[in-house]
Amino acid sequence: MNFQQCRYAVAIAKAGSFSQAAKDLFVTQSSLSTAIKELETSLGIRLFHRSKSGVRLTEEGSEFLVSARRILAQVELLENQYQPNKKKDFVIAAQHYDFLSQPFLTVFHQFQQECQSFHLIETTTQKIIESLQSFRSELGILYLTPANKRSLERHFAQEQLTFQPLGNFVTRIFLRKDHPLAEKAQLTIQDLADYPQIRFNQEEYEFSHFEEDPLEIPTEQAVIYANDRGTLLNLLCGSDAYASGLGIVEGFAKDQIVLLPLADSDIHTLGVVYHQQRSLSDMAERFIKEVQIAVNQSTVSIEKING
Repeated sequence: MNFQQCRYAVAIAKAGSFSQAAKDLFVTQSSLSTAIKELETSLGIRLFHRSKSGVRLTEEGSEFLVSARRILAQVELLENQYQPNKKKDFVIAAQHYDFLSQPFLTVFHQFQQECQSFHLIETTTQKIIESLQSFRSELGILYLTPANKRSLERHFAQEQLTFQPLGNFVTRIFLRKDHPLAEKAQLTIQDLADYPQIRFNQEEYEFSHFEEDPLEIPTEQAVIYANDRGTLLNLLCGSDAYASGLGIVEGFAKDQIVLLPLADSDIHTLGVVYHQQRSLSDMAERFIKEVQIAVNQSTVSIEKING
Protein backbone atom coordinates (compact mmCIF):
# COMPACT_ATOMS: atom_id res chain seq x y z
CA MET A 1 0.00 0.00 0.00
CA ASN A 2 1.21 3.52 -0.80
CA PHE A 3 -0.07 7.09 -0.62
CA GLN A 4 -0.89 7.21 -4.33
CA GLN A 5 -3.17 4.20 -4.04
CA CYS A 6 -4.91 5.84 -1.09
CA ARG A 7 -5.41 9.02 -3.14
CA TYR A 8 -6.88 6.97 -5.96
CA ALA A 9 -9.35 5.26 -3.61
CA VAL A 10 -10.46 8.61 -2.17
CA ALA A 11 -10.92 10.05 -5.66
CA ILE A 12 -13.02 7.08 -6.82
CA ALA A 13 -15.26 7.29 -3.76
CA LYS A 14 -15.75 11.02 -4.39
CA ALA A 15 -16.42 10.65 -8.13
CA GLY A 16 -18.64 7.58 -7.87
CA SER A 17 -17.00 5.87 -10.84
CA PHE A 18 -13.60 4.75 -12.08
CA SER A 19 -13.99 6.61 -15.37
CA GLN A 20 -14.74 9.98 -13.78
CA ALA A 21 -12.01 9.53 -11.16
CA ALA A 22 -9.51 8.75 -13.94
CA LYS A 23 -10.47 12.02 -15.68
CA ASP A 24 -10.18 13.95 -12.42
CA LEU A 25 -6.75 12.46 -11.74
CA PHE A 26 -5.49 12.71 -15.35
CA VAL A 27 -4.63 9.00 -15.47
CA THR A 28 -5.91 6.13 -17.59
CA GLN A 29 -8.80 4.07 -16.28
CA SER A 30 -6.78 0.87 -16.69
CA SER A 31 -3.92 2.16 -14.52
CA LEU A 32 -6.43 3.30 -11.92
CA SER A 33 -8.15 -0.09 -11.89
CA THR A 34 -4.80 -1.86 -11.59
CA ALA A 35 -3.75 0.34 -8.64
CA ILE A 36 -7.00 -0.34 -6.78
CA LYS A 37 -6.79 -4.08 -7.47
CA GLU A 38 -3.26 -4.11 -6.04
CA LEU A 39 -4.44 -2.13 -3.04
CA GLU A 40 -7.34 -4.51 -2.37
CA THR A 41 -4.99 -7.48 -2.68
CA SER A 42 -2.48 -6.01 -0.23
CA LEU A 43 -5.22 -5.18 2.27
CA GLY A 44 -7.10 -8.43 1.80
CA ILE A 45 -10.44 -6.65 1.47
CA ARG A 46 -12.75 -5.40 -1.24
CA LEU A 47 -13.07 -1.63 -1.28
CA PHE A 48 -15.80 -1.07 -3.89
CA HIS A 49 -18.95 -2.69 -5.19
CA ARG A 50 -18.82 -2.27 -8.97
CA SER A 51 -21.90 -2.03 -11.22
CA LYS A 52 -22.93 -0.56 -14.56
CA SER A 53 -24.22 2.55 -12.78
CA GLY A 54 -20.93 3.19 -10.98
CA VAL A 55 -19.26 2.14 -7.76
CA ARG A 56 -20.06 2.36 -4.07
CA LEU A 57 -17.95 1.61 -1.03
CA THR A 58 -18.17 -1.70 0.77
CA GLU A 59 -18.38 -1.67 4.56
CA GLU A 60 -14.65 -2.41 4.75
CA GLY A 61 -14.04 0.25 2.12
CA SER A 62 -15.87 2.88 4.16
CA GLU A 63 -13.74 2.07 7.20
CA PHE A 64 -10.57 2.19 5.10
CA LEU A 65 -11.49 5.58 3.59
CA VAL A 66 -11.86 7.16 7.05
CA SER A 67 -8.27 6.22 7.91
CA ALA A 68 -6.96 6.98 4.42
CA ARG A 69 -8.38 10.51 4.39
CA ARG A 70 -6.86 11.16 7.80
CA ILE A 71 -3.44 9.91 6.72
CA LEU A 72 -3.51 11.88 3.47
CA ALA A 73 -4.49 15.05 5.35
CA GLN A 74 -1.51 14.60 7.66
CA VAL A 75 0.79 14.03 4.68
CA GLU A 76 -0.55 17.20 3.04
CA LEU A 77 0.05 19.18 6.21
CA LEU A 78 3.59 17.83 6.43
CA GLU A 79 4.32 18.59 2.78
CA ASN A 80 2.95 22.11 3.05
CA GLN A 81 4.90 22.80 6.22
CA TYR A 82 8.22 22.29 4.47
CA GLN A 83 7.53 23.97 1.15
CA PRO A 84 9.88 26.91 0.52
CA ASN A 85 8.31 30.23 1.52
CA LYS A 86 5.01 28.48 2.27
CA LYS A 87 2.85 30.47 4.67
CA LYS A 88 0.54 28.71 7.10
CA ASP A 89 -3.23 28.27 6.89
CA PHE A 90 -5.48 28.81 9.90
CA VAL A 91 -8.85 27.06 9.76
CA ILE A 92 -11.67 27.17 12.31
CA ALA A 93 -14.87 25.15 11.86
CA ALA A 94 -17.76 26.23 14.06
CA GLN A 95 -21.46 26.15 14.60
CA HIS A 96 -23.24 29.43 13.86
CA TYR A 97 -21.95 32.07 16.32
CA ASP A 98 -21.47 35.67 15.23
CA PHE A 99 -19.39 36.53 18.31
CA LEU A 100 -16.49 34.48 16.90
CA SER A 101 -15.71 37.16 14.33
CA GLN A 102 -13.92 39.47 16.77
CA PRO A 103 -11.60 36.79 18.25
CA PHE A 104 -10.91 35.64 14.71
CA LEU A 105 -10.01 39.17 13.57
CA THR A 106 -7.71 39.56 16.58
CA VAL A 107 -5.79 36.49 15.43
CA PHE A 108 -5.77 37.76 11.85
CA HIS A 109 -4.29 41.13 12.81
CA GLN A 110 -1.58 39.53 14.97
CA PHE A 111 -0.50 36.74 12.62
CA GLN A 112 -1.15 37.96 9.07
CA GLN A 113 2.60 38.32 8.42
CA GLU A 114 3.24 34.61 9.00
CA CYS A 115 -0.09 33.15 7.87
CA GLN A 116 -1.58 33.73 4.44
CA SER A 117 -5.01 32.10 4.57
CA PHE A 118 -7.50 32.49 7.42
CA HIS A 119 -10.75 30.49 7.34
CA LEU A 120 -13.70 30.86 9.71
CA ILE A 121 -16.17 28.25 8.47
CA GLU A 122 -19.70 28.07 9.86
CA THR A 123 -20.94 24.58 9.17
CA THR A 124 -22.78 21.55 10.49
CA THR A 125 -21.79 19.52 13.54
CA GLN A 126 -20.89 16.51 11.43
CA LYS A 127 -18.61 18.54 9.15
CA ILE A 128 -16.89 20.12 12.14
CA ILE A 129 -15.96 16.69 13.44
CA GLU A 130 -14.95 15.46 9.99
CA SER A 131 -12.71 18.49 9.43
CA LEU A 132 -10.95 17.83 12.73
CA GLN A 133 -10.58 14.14 11.91
CA SER A 134 -8.96 14.98 8.58
CA PHE A 135 -6.77 17.73 10.13
CA ARG A 136 -8.30 20.27 7.75
CA SER A 137 -9.43 22.41 10.71
CA GLU A 138 -7.25 23.09 13.71
CA LEU A 139 -10.14 23.96 16.02
CA GLY A 140 -13.86 23.32 16.17
CA ILE A 141 -16.48 25.23 18.18
CA LEU A 142 -19.66 23.45 19.31
CA TYR A 143 -21.65 22.69 22.44
CA LEU A 144 -22.65 19.74 24.61
CA THR A 145 -25.99 19.15 26.33
CA PRO A 146 -27.21 16.41 28.65
CA ALA A 147 -28.93 14.90 25.59
CA ASN A 148 -25.90 14.76 23.28
CA LYS A 149 -23.01 14.73 25.78
CA ARG A 150 -22.52 10.96 25.99
CA SER A 151 -22.79 10.37 22.26
CA LEU A 152 -20.50 13.22 21.24
CA GLU A 153 -17.93 12.38 23.89
CA ARG A 154 -17.88 8.84 22.51
CA HIS A 155 -17.16 10.30 19.06
CA PHE A 156 -14.41 12.46 20.54
CA ALA A 157 -12.78 9.49 22.27
CA GLN A 158 -12.90 7.34 19.12
CA GLU A 159 -11.34 10.07 17.00
CA GLN A 160 -8.81 11.26 19.63
CA LEU A 161 -10.48 14.66 19.95
CA THR A 162 -10.35 16.81 23.08
CA PHE A 163 -13.29 19.00 24.18
CA GLN A 164 -12.25 22.04 26.23
CA PRO A 165 -15.21 23.79 27.96
CA LEU A 166 -15.52 27.56 27.58
CA GLY A 167 -18.78 28.35 29.37
CA ASN A 168 -22.23 27.16 30.40
CA PHE A 169 -25.52 28.56 29.10
CA VAL A 170 -29.24 27.98 29.34
CA THR A 171 -31.38 27.86 26.22
CA ARG A 172 -32.40 31.27 24.89
CA ILE A 173 -35.29 31.88 22.53
CA PHE A 174 -34.61 34.28 19.65
CA LEU A 175 -37.56 36.52 18.66
CA ARG A 176 -38.05 39.69 16.65
CA LYS A 177 -38.42 42.73 18.89
CA ASP A 178 -42.16 43.20 18.25
CA HIS A 179 -43.02 39.50 18.50
CA PRO A 180 -46.21 38.78 20.54
CA LEU A 181 -44.05 37.02 23.15
CA ALA A 182 -41.28 39.63 23.27
CA GLU A 183 -42.47 41.30 26.47
CA LYS A 184 -42.34 38.16 28.60
CA ALA A 185 -39.55 37.76 31.17
CA GLN A 186 -39.07 34.11 30.23
CA LEU A 187 -40.79 31.56 28.04
CA THR A 188 -42.06 28.02 28.38
CA ILE A 189 -42.41 25.28 25.80
CA GLN A 190 -46.17 25.85 25.99
CA ASP A 191 -45.71 29.52 25.05
CA LEU A 192 -43.98 28.46 21.84
CA ALA A 193 -46.48 25.80 20.78
CA ASP A 194 -48.43 28.01 18.35
CA TYR A 195 -45.40 29.48 16.58
CA PRO A 196 -43.16 28.02 13.84
CA GLN A 197 -39.56 27.19 14.63
CA ILE A 198 -36.47 28.08 12.58
CA ARG A 199 -33.58 25.61 12.65
CA PHE A 200 -30.20 25.18 11.00
CA ASN A 201 -29.92 22.50 8.34
CA GLN A 202 -27.93 19.41 9.23
CA GLU A 203 -27.00 16.36 7.16
CA GLU A 204 -29.38 13.46 7.49
CA TYR A 205 -27.89 11.34 10.24
CA GLU A 206 -29.14 8.42 12.24
CA PHE A 207 -28.52 10.18 15.55
CA SER A 208 -30.21 13.41 16.65
CA HIS A 209 -27.19 14.49 18.72
CA PHE A 210 -25.68 16.19 15.65
CA GLU A 211 -28.44 18.81 15.73
CA GLU A 212 -27.23 22.33 16.45
CA ASP A 213 -30.56 23.62 17.78
CA PRO A 214 -31.13 22.74 21.45
CA LEU A 215 -34.92 22.31 21.18
CA GLU A 216 -36.66 19.29 19.71
CA ILE A 217 -39.31 19.61 17.03
CA PRO A 218 -42.80 19.26 18.56
CA THR A 219 -45.31 17.07 16.73
CA GLU A 220 -47.30 18.97 14.09
CA GLN A 221 -45.12 22.09 14.38
CA ALA A 222 -44.18 23.97 11.22
CA VAL A 223 -40.40 24.23 10.77
CA ILE A 224 -38.32 26.55 8.59
CA TYR A 225 -34.74 25.45 7.82
CA ALA A 226 -31.86 27.84 7.12
CA ASN A 227 -28.20 27.35 6.21
CA ASP A 228 -26.67 30.50 7.70
CA ARG A 229 -27.12 33.10 10.43
CA GLY A 230 -28.00 35.92 8.06
CA THR A 231 -30.90 34.02 6.55
CA LEU A 232 -32.10 32.88 9.96
CA LEU A 233 -32.12 36.45 11.31
CA ASN A 234 -33.98 37.74 8.25
CA LEU A 235 -36.59 35.03 8.68
CA LEU A 236 -36.95 35.87 12.37
CA CYS A 237 -37.39 39.58 11.69
CA GLY A 238 -40.02 38.95 9.03
CA SER A 239 -42.24 36.47 10.85
CA ASP A 240 -43.57 35.23 14.18
CA ALA A 241 -41.18 32.28 14.08
CA TYR A 242 -38.64 31.67 16.82
CA ALA A 243 -35.21 30.09 17.02
CA SER A 244 -33.29 28.61 19.94
CA GLY A 245 -29.64 28.75 20.92
CA LEU A 246 -27.14 29.66 23.58
CA GLY A 247 -27.85 33.39 23.31
CA ILE A 248 -24.29 34.46 22.51
CA VAL A 249 -25.11 37.31 20.16
CA GLU A 250 -23.03 40.34 19.20
CA GLY A 251 -23.05 42.94 16.44
CA PHE A 252 -26.11 44.18 14.59
CA ALA A 253 -28.21 41.16 15.58
CA LYS A 254 -28.54 42.52 19.12
CA ASP A 255 -30.52 45.48 17.72
CA GLN A 256 -32.91 43.29 15.73
CA ILE A 257 -34.00 40.58 18.15
CA VAL A 258 -34.68 39.81 21.80
CA LEU A 259 -33.24 36.86 23.70
CA LEU A 260 -35.50 35.30 26.32
CA PRO A 261 -34.52 32.47 28.65
CA LEU A 262 -36.44 29.22 28.39
CA ALA A 263 -37.87 28.00 31.70
CA ASP A 264 -36.54 24.67 32.99
CA SER A 265 -33.84 24.63 30.31
CA ASP A 266 -30.95 22.22 30.25
CA ILE A 267 -27.46 23.61 30.75
CA HIS A 268 -25.38 23.72 27.56
CA THR A 269 -21.58 23.74 27.60
CA LEU A 270 -19.90 25.60 24.76
CA GLY A 271 -16.40 24.41 24.03
CA VAL A 272 -13.49 24.17 21.64
CA VAL A 273 -12.51 20.83 20.10
CA TYR A 274 -9.11 19.87 18.72
CA HIS A 275 -7.19 16.75 17.73
CA GLN A 276 -4.91 15.23 20.36
CA GLN A 277 -2.28 14.31 17.75
CA ARG A 278 -1.90 17.90 16.58
CA SER A 279 0.04 20.44 18.59
CA LEU A 280 -1.88 23.70 18.81
CA SER A 281 -0.30 26.61 16.99
CA ASP A 282 0.25 30.02 18.54
CA MET A 283 -2.71 31.21 16.47
CA ALA A 284 -4.95 28.51 17.92
CA GLU A 285 -3.86 29.28 21.47
CA ARG A 286 -4.55 32.99 20.96
CA PHE A 287 -7.93 32.27 19.37
CA ILE A 288 -9.00 30.10 22.31
CA LYS A 289 -7.94 32.82 24.73
CA GLU A 290 -9.90 35.49 22.82
CA VAL A 291 -12.98 33.28 22.52
CA GLN A 292 -12.89 32.67 26.27
CA ILE A 293 -12.84 36.42 26.86
CA ALA A 294 -15.70 36.93 24.39
CA VAL A 295 -17.76 34.17 26.01
CA ASN A 296 -17.31 35.76 29.45
CA GLN A 297 -18.27 39.18 28.16
CA SER A 298 -21.24 37.83 26.21
CA THR A 299 -22.59 36.11 29.29
CA VAL A 300 -22.61 39.46 31.13
CA SER A 301 -24.15 41.36 28.21
CA ILE A 302 -26.88 38.75 27.76
CA GLU A 303 -27.88 39.13 31.39
CA LYS A 304 -28.04 42.90 30.94
CA ILE A 305 -30.20 42.62 27.83
CA ASN A 306 -32.71 40.46 29.63
CA GLY A 307 -32.74 42.52 32.82
